Amino acid sequence: MSLFCPAWVYSATCALTAQRYLAESLGLEAFASKYASVLADRYSDISYEMVLDTSENYLRHLMDAEVEDASEILESYAYNRIAFDKNGTPRKIKGFFSSSLDGLKTQEVSAEAAAKEFKPFIYMYRTKPELAMPAGWTWGAIEDGEWLKEMPDLDVSFLDGI
Repeated sequence: MSLFCPAWVYSATCALTAQRYLAESLGLEAFASKYASVLADRYSDISYEMVLDTSENYLRHLMDAEVEDASEILESYAYNRIAFDKNGTPRKIKGFFSSSLDGLKTQEVSAEAAAKEFKPFIYMYRTKPELAMPAGWTWGAIEDGEWLKEMPDLDVSFLDGI
């Protein structure tokens, strides 16, 4: 049985992809390829093209909004996707019998939908300071995060983009 990627994992990973592109001196393709590979090892519906398209759209929305704090917005978006469900309640990754990182039986990830969900966050971030990532929070602080905790620390080289 193939399992599908949860939308919150996908969108947080794409935000991380775009954020690392802004912070480091490698092409977006290298980061998209590396993170797509990690997700594709666990979920059947993720491809390099999807991660690249969504990450590019995140960056395009930030450019259109003419923000100066793009990296902070991307980090805060990833934090909010990881820490909270859509209804705003704290996300619990591990349950008694399963983990939400195990995957879903139905596909909920779409590159277009993920990009559309990010755009309003940019404007909400400007008006709601509570959306900002808390000082000192890192992916390593994700409770029951298993492999997800290590995503920002993955080594990416220009060879990953080839």
